[in-house]
Amino acid sequence: MTESTLPALLTQGLSSIPVDQDIISEMANTVWKTLSSSQRQVLLNAPADFFRHWLQVACASPFLRQYLQRYPARLLELAEGHITPFPDVENADAETFGTALRRYRNARMIEILWQDRMAGEQLSDTVAALSNLAETCLQQACEYGLKLLENKHGRPLNAAGEPVYFSVIAMGKLGGKELNVSSDIDLIFCFSENGCSDGPRPLENSEYFSRLGRWLIQTLDQQLAEGFCFRVDMRLRPFGEAGPLCISATAMEHYYQVHGRGWERYAFIKARPVAGDLSFGKRLLDMLRPFVYRRYLDFTALQGLREVKALMDAEQGESRQDIKKGQGGIREIEFICQSLQIIHGGRHPQLRDSNTLSTLNTLNEMGLLPAADFHLLGKAYAFLRNTEHCLQMVQDQQTQQLPRSECEWQRLACAMHYPEVNSFRADLDQLRQQVHQIFVQTLAPQDGLSSNAVEQGQQLWQYAQNHALDLLPEELLQSLHFSCPSESWARLWRFAHSRDVSLRLSTLGRQRVDQLLPQILEICGQEENADALLQHFLNLLEAILSKANYLALLAENPRYLAHCSALLHSPWLAQQLARFPLLLDDMFSPQHPSGEWSSILQAQLANAEDQEERMDTLRRFKNGEQVRLAASFWTRQLPVEDLLGQLSTLAQLSLQTALGWAQEEMERRHGCICAGDGQPAAFAVIALGKLGGQEMGFASDLDLIYIYDAPPDAESDGPAPLLASTWFARLGQRLIHLLSTLTRAGVLYEIDMRLRPSGQSGPLVSSLEAFRHYQQQSAWIWEHQALTRARWVAGDRQLGVHFEALRREILCNPRDSTTLQSAVRDMRKRIFDNKNIASGAFHLKLSPGALTDIEFLVQFAMLSACPQQPELCQNTGTAAAIRALMKSGLWDLQRGAALLHAWQLYRQVENERWLNLQENNVHADDSTHWDALQEASQQVRHVWQEWIGSYTD
Repeated sequence: MTESTLPALLTQGLSSIPVDQDIISEMANTVWKTLSSSQRQVLLNAPADFFRHWLQVACASPFLRQYLQRYPARLLELAEGHITPFPDVENADAETFGTALRRYRNARMIEILWQDRMAGEQLSDTVAALSNLAETCLQQACEYGLKLLENKHGRPLNAAGEPVYFSVIAMGKLGGKELNVSSDIDLIFCFSENGCSDGPRPLENSEYFSRLGRWLIQTLDQQLAEGFCFRVDMRLRPFGEAGPLCISATAMEHYYQVHGRGWERYAFIKARPVAGDLSFGKRLLDMLRPFVYRRYLDFTALQGLREVKALMDAEQGESRQDIKKGQGGIREIEFICQSLQIIHGGRHPQLRDSNTLSTLNTLNEMGLLPAADFHLLGKAYAFLRNTEHCLQMVQDQQTQQLPRSECEWQRLACAMHYPEVNSFRADLDQLRQQVHQIFVQTLAPQDGLSSNAVEQGQQLWQYAQNHALDLLPEELLQSLHFSCPSESWARLWRFAHSRDVSLRLSTLGRQRVDQLLPQILEICGQEENADALLQHFLNLLEAILSKANYLALLAENPRYLAHCSALLHSPWLAQQLARFPLLLDDMFSPQHPSGEWSSILQAQLANAEDQEERMDTLRRFKNGEQVRLAASFWTRQLPVEDLLGQLSTLAQLSLQTALGWAQEEMERRHGCICAGDGQPAAFAVIALGKLGGQEMGFASDLDLIYIYDAPPDAESDGPAPLLASTWFARLGQRLIHLLSTLTRAGVLYEIDMRLRPSGQSGPLVSSLEAFRHYQQQSAWIWEHQALTRARWVAGDRQLGVHFEALRREILCNPRDSTTLQSAVRDMRKRIFDNKNIASGAFHLKLSPGALTDIEFLVQFAMLSACPQQPELCQNTGTAAAIRALMKSGLWDLQRGAALLHAWQLYRQVENERWLNLQENNVHADDSTHWDALQEASQQVRHVWQEWIGSYTD
């Protein structure tokens, strides 16, 4: 073989190229002959697939092969994975700069195309490299253009003589760091403030930066001998082509507050500063974030996105040739992501991502996108974007149109590593069909009910709007299974003819109500308690009529409407939602893990301006999380023990937060109390009862005691000094005020301090030593019983450790078994004698064999056993203590299991009845649990009689 003869691997590979074989052969010969012997040898030593790859890329991209014919030596650099650095243009004139920019762009583009068509999935690397290329060109051009302007007109300054900043905001693909092979770059130019430059020929800042913007566009977009750099599209700026080329930050904020349209919110999902002053650009986007992401679940934006998609479809007509805008195309995948980002991004910052693939991953992790849809959309997005790149690399032209000739189909299949066209087209068609199905499910208007169901509900709703109250449609109501037709009709008619519905509702709001009511009526008609459910639905609708986002949330998503129906079966949840419609966001948002509550709360409190607003914010947070927990419990997704534990964690976090505020205020007014070592004196909040046992229910108040550790004569060091006992008493009072004061968001918690030493007659706070003395010398047995469920929940942790040591010491004191048994039985008898229980009823807490019996049995066992087995002291919860007593062998498994089952049943029914607004008195005719309750209470009474003896005689 002569040196100028093409290698065999290259000539053999030519036969597998489906198009342009002669042209590619001619190109290969030209390049090979131009190379030196040493250069050819370098290529001959390359891996065997190098020549196959060269031929495939040459077939896929005539643009690339023409470039190689012009610059043959670049083939060696491609073989070696060379990356072209940005040239030194510091002293270049404007023309030289433009030429250097284009040469750099073309060189990098060839390198990226070469790498992109390698075997394997290269999409993420390709779009990142293309985006970095555009950013580099933009930043270099921006810096060069600013130097030119400064030389002529000086630096731009504001009225105070301070520098004014300029930023280039990238939208679309560049904003998402997912630029394609031959994409326009969508930009917005912005400067920080009005003012004037300080040079010999000063310019107003608006004109100064407009000139910079025009220079940037020309430098990047203009077609020269070396081609172009990037096509620039400025139509996404405020007021579009009619607006100024460059706009101040203030004017930009005003535009989006007053004139911003729905589609612009979607556009700004991908907004990102890429050139100029990046920190100013970031501040600008932070300022505009409320325009893009609303604090609530926002289904109102779906209509705007449908309108954009309808315009796209109208442009396409019946054509399926466009893989970006056509059915099942790239844009539909982006719209699926963006619709879910707009809906949920206001409440979940992790969704505020500009990159499509990254957003898909987040949506999957948050459970907002089914796993099957996630995998399909990720696969389809990569396939479609690769296809788009192969279309555009043909001649470095922006196109998303599929081929119209068989020859070009063959080129495309070859570029996509398919051996023949039919298999490629089959895969493409299937993926597009699957994407479009998901798109329709996600974005298109949805009917949650059958046509027959909608028809019946529609008839009743129209009848209510168009007929008088006394014309009862009894047959229609009965067909929908309303058991009290006249009452439900009257309620529906009053709603239809209320002033808010008939006169004040906007046109769009009216459309959503007309969409909702037929579905609601049919849902109600399928339930046993249709009349009560309709009442709850109408109460909720009346509360949200002025809130378009909530009407849209229910009207746009039948799945949410059905979930709402399930929750409205709970009268308590129905009341909460009608009173605080904002809680709808909490019901339909993904559950916050309790471990993240603290950071979420702190983020919400950061926006509160004063103490009153902080108190409201804390209450709203607690209400929201409690509603989430209630919804999960009501729908059987959260076991009762998990519910009680999380309610306790929520209460403890609220306590710790409020205590921090109370301490801040006391220190501001009265200074600090210092201990003997000069450090701040310690204060701790100890919880007993349900919070102490980490088994809070929905109805539980907080049983607390306060302890402190300070010298008796210590005095605060502030402007109005107080003795330690007074200082800590006021701190405790302030904490009670912060927790129990009624605000617009309700009461946080009711506080019960009666379990403190000496009860209501005793001081509000006790020193650690006074508490020790009282417990050892004066406390009753029942107070030691209460101590079994005591634990530190807020304040100084070290003082909490000292308290736990004292608690352990007291619980481990030896006690006479007979005396203890008698004291526990007498206390239980006093409670029973003083509480009237309705005849024929079972009180979940107070009846014989109920919760109090189980708790007393556990406390009796712990006080008896802790002296011999101190490890039992670590259990403060009833269920945990039962399990520990069984594990220790002190309780046999059969009796222990019976008590644990009864406790779980009682707590389940207790909290269910709370959500039903029912009391703890259970009657045989009002509970499906009656038989189970009777059996459980019988088991508990048997154990009680065996271990402690009767208190009902």
